Amino acid sequence: MGYEMIFSDMDGTLLKNDTEVSEKNNVAIQQAIKKGVQFVICTGRGVFGVERFLEQLNLIGKEGYAICQNGGAVYDLRDMSLAIRESFSPKTYAPIAKFARELGLELYYYDDRKFMAEIETDRVKQYCKVMGSGVEVVKEPLKYQGEFTKSLISGKKEKLLLVQKMVQETAGNELDCFFSSKIFMEVVKKGVSKGNIMEQTAKKAGVPLNSVIAIGDSHNDISMIKKAGLGIAVANAEPEVKEIADYITRNRCEQDAVAEIIEKFIL
Repeated sequence: MGYEMIFSDMDGTLLKNDTEVSEKNNVAIQQAIKKGVQFVICTGRGVFGVERFLEQLNLIGKEGYAICQNGGAVYDLRDMSLAIRESFSPKTYAPIAKFARELGLELYYYDDRKFMAEIETDRVKQYCKVMGSGVEVVKEPLKYQGEFTKSLISGKKEKLLLVQKMVQETAGNELDCFFSSKIFMEVVKKGVSKGNIMEQTAKKAGVPLNSVIAIGDSHNDISMIKKAGLGIAVANAEPEVKEIADYITRNRCEQDAVAEIIEKFIL
């Protein structure tokens, strides 16, 4: 089978310790690109936390896309312009944010290149340092004049599950939510997912889904792993992700799992 596109999650998949693309992964990706395979980063991160890796992989300035915020914001690699923006209203989200706040959960908001937090904590400052981002303090959703492409809620899973239930019951026709780790829950516009945006992007590139590889480790990767011609879970993936994958790598993300996949299925 000739695969033409690879859609890869970042944290827990492509990146080593969530901070770097290993030399082995980089070399394998460059070899795949030379064979005509498109490599697409598909992440929950904002673009500000992605661009330096796109530069390292020599993808900026070339034809292709970078999928950020789980599909809420998609960028054209040729000039890093915003190609797709899927957003939702602060008015819709305000009651959910209030409920989450009362549970003691932390709330963050995204819109294109903007990162917003309700309180500028030490954790927020560290996040901004790692991501190379500034922060705008927005004390509650209705204070923001635009719309959000994503909200991230952080805290204990049992409390996040209560918020997830509220989202589904009160705004299920407008919003979707899912876990990206045990302590992070993502909220996006209804219908926005890595799987749906992967399908749109492959179609733009003229590549059928059966010629697509999708790689991930967490719940927000399940939709694209299910839709891809070859859906892959890395060795450190959540059990639910491994259950639906066509292939599970021998190696963890810290051990060049992406290189393993490229060497096995592309080169």
